[in-house]
Parts: sequence; C-alpha cells; structure tokens
Amino acid sequence: MKYVACYCRVSTDEQAKFGFSIQAQKDALEKYCKENGYKYEFYIDEGISASSMKKRKALNEMLSKCNVFDMILFTKLDRLSRNVLDANNINKLLIDNKCTMKAIDEDDVDTSTADGTFIFNLKVSLAQREIGKTSERIKFVFKNKREKGEITSGTKKYGYDIVNKKYQINQSEAQNIINLYNYFIKVNGNTQETYKYFIQHFKNKGYDAMSNYLRETSYIGKYKLYRKNIYIDNYIPRIMNDDLFYTVQNLLKKREKTSIRTSNPSLFSGLIFCNICNTRMCKKQDNRSTKKLIRYCCDNASRRKVGSMEYKCSNHKLIREEYVEKYLLDNIASIAKKYINTNAVNSNQIIKKNNSKEIKQIENKILKLKDLYLDDLIDKKTYKTDYETLNRKLNELKNEEIIVPQKDFSKLKEIINLDIYKIYGVLSDEEKRTFWLRIIDKIYIENGEIKEVTFL
Repeated sequence: MKYVACYCRVSTDEQAKFGFSIQAQKDALEKYCKENGYKYEFYIDEGISASSMKKRKALNEMLSKCNVFDMILFTKLDRLSRNVLDANNINKLLIDNKCTMKAIDEDDVDTSTADGTFIFNLKVSLAQREIGKTSERIKFVFKNKREKGEITSGTKKYGYDIVNKKYQINQSEAQNIINLYNYFIKVNGNTQETYKYFIQHFKNKGYDAMSNYLRETSYIGKYKLYRKNIYIDNYIPRIMNDDLFYTVQNLLKKREKTSIRTSNPSLFSGLIFCNICNTRMCKKQDNRSTKKLIRYCCDNASRRKVGSMEYKCSNHKLIREEYVEKYLLDNIASIAKKYINTNAVNSNQIIKKNNSKEIKQIENKILKLKDLYLDDLIDKKTYKTDYETLNRKLNELKNEEIIVPQKDFSKLKEIINLDIYKIYGVLSDEEKRTFWLRIIDKIYIENGEIKEVTFL
C-alpha cells in the first residue's frame, strides 16, 4: 500500500476572488486516495501565497518528512508552486528521497514519467510568468489608487487615521507631533532631552520611532514611497507648515556627527570587540586636526532600549587607536607567551565532535516517526526499521570523535623573539595593519582598557 502526502493551499486573495477552498481540495484528494487504496496524510497552508516557500509551514514540514512518503499529491500544480526555482528544488528533493508528485486534476503532471516531468517544468515556468504579470497589474492598480488619493496599505501612520480608504488627520496625534517638533527646537536639538520628552508622551515607542517622526515628510504633505526616494504631493494632508519642519531638519543636520569614509581602513578595524556585549566596535575618526585621531567605541553603548533611557551596553568609554597600538607593542611578547601556554594541546588530541545540530535533527525525526506510528499512519514493521536506522545514526553522531591537530604557533613564536619596535617602525600604515591581521584574531575592550587578546 502506497503512503502519500496530500498538500492543500489557498491564498486569501484566491478565496475572496475565485471562491477556492481548502475543503474542496481535501474532498478531491481524499476521494482519489480511497479509490486507489492509498494511505494518506494532509498538509494544509491556508491564506498563503504560492510565490515563496519560506512562509508555508505545512509544505516545509511535509518536505522534511518526504523520505517516508511514496508520493506527494495535490489537485493542481499551482497549489504547490508557481516559482521555477522552488519547484525544481522540491522536485530534486523528492527524487533524492525516491518520492514522486502528481496533480490529480492535471493528468499530464506526474513526475514518475519523463513526459510528466517535462510538462511539470513547462507549467511551472508559465505559472511564474503569470505571477510577474500579476505583479505588474498590482503596481498599476496601486498607482491608480494613489492618483485618486486612496491608500495602498493598511498600515496606519502616526498622526493620521484611515477613513474611506484615505488618510485623514488625527487631531490629537497631530498635535502631539507638533509639540514634539517645538520641544526639539526649544532644547536646541538636544536628542537626549528630546527622548526623555518623547517616552513620556509617546507610549510604547522607541528611539528609532522618534528619529523617524522627526524626519517624516508626510507631515508637510510629501508622501514617500516605500524604500524609494520618490515623493508624492497632494496625497496625504499636511500636519505642519514648512518653517517648523525645516527648522527641525536643519537642527538635525547640525547635531549629526560627520562620518568621513576613507579608502584606507584603520590599523585595527574589524579586530576590536566589546568585552561586555561581544559586538564588533566601531571606528570614529576626527579629521579636524592635521593629525587624524581614531578611536573605537561600542555602538550599543550609544543606543537606548525601546521605551527606556537605559543603554543597550554599559561600555561607554572610547579607546584611542594609538593606545591600543602602544599597548600591543609593549606587551605582545608576554601576551603571546601566556596565550601559547594556555591554548597549547598535545599533538593528535582526540575529542568528541560537536554534532549538536545534527543530533537535534535526528531526535526530531524520531519524534515525528513516533507520531506517525501512534496516528496509525505507518505499520509497526516500518516504524521499527526506521527507528533502528535513526537511532543507529544518532549514536554514531553522539560518539563521533575527531583528532585535533596541535595549533601552529610558529608565527607567534617568531614575533616573541623579534625586536618588535625596530621592525615595526619602518613599516607603512598598510603594512602595519597587515602585520596585526596576520597574528591577531580579536582584541576585547572594556571601559577604555584592553581586557584580552586572542591570536590566529
């Protein structure tokens, strides 16, 4: 007796426009399975588009268990996929697991035959073309709606309500925005003081929201298209006059720190990490003097938690690049010796391999196998055979050992015996950076001090 998976899908749009239903698909598939004497199991994605696999939980669950099925059934090919890449990936996965697929309402879609596989690829290509055409039609409809002043999204902007498919000013929220702008001007663009005001008057909103509100062009009647630098006039009503808005924009520009990007990175860019939150620290460069001043800071130490004055990290103190450089030059030999002694291992040391990810996957498969047996979807013999196979693989993963070769500290030992200042002094900035990149893995900083250095 063949054991098959029955897949059903319908998008919200298809339900509304064409009356497609999950129940109709289930009835057709169940009838087909009974007529052919198949043992079957349903996987259903309701209200989800076929354009992508990522959001289809039932489909992904079914495919993860495809090795236990003889065939995947669906009513029509467009229920499974309209994306060429996804469809071919599904087909390859099924082939690798000796499983075929068939559309019961389309006799020519059956990957158990050569002709069926050809038709399968052809129909998927045509379906993807239809998706592209549909996307173009939707863009045209949205453009037409915007020209009529109708909204194209259900997302509400702060300061507005949606009434009869159009934006309408929410007077209380609009006044709140105007008060925020006036307060920002009052404190001369002090963002910290403004944020204190913001969290008192805008509940459950964070720093990013405040930053966005202070730059929102919709408040002067200029609607910005999502992720595009295109602005539409006469589409959304203005909340404030231009003078108030642009006064705030000028203050924001003055408060922003100028970040000058250079073609040459600093000596330790990418090597310095925060010892508290373990994130890579950022470079800050001051070019006001003839001699460039480079410092490193933890980016999280300047970011506040949502709805709070508390920072994401307490590592506020910056560290100068010249201090890091001098510290390493003065102490590289002693740091390297200590690191070698701490991390040296015996040659060909045998340790257990970390297979935690693979072990978790096998354990999940065993649980799913048990569910299939308890639901009477597989017989005892099949369960026992598959369980023994999975359990054997699980034990192999748990007991797998690897030989860890001794770490090569030869380059590090050479550094210890060098006259470091003499050699380092004749290097260019680019050569100095290369020197550190070849031996150092990470430098951990906390409150302006170097806490740890790890080597490659």
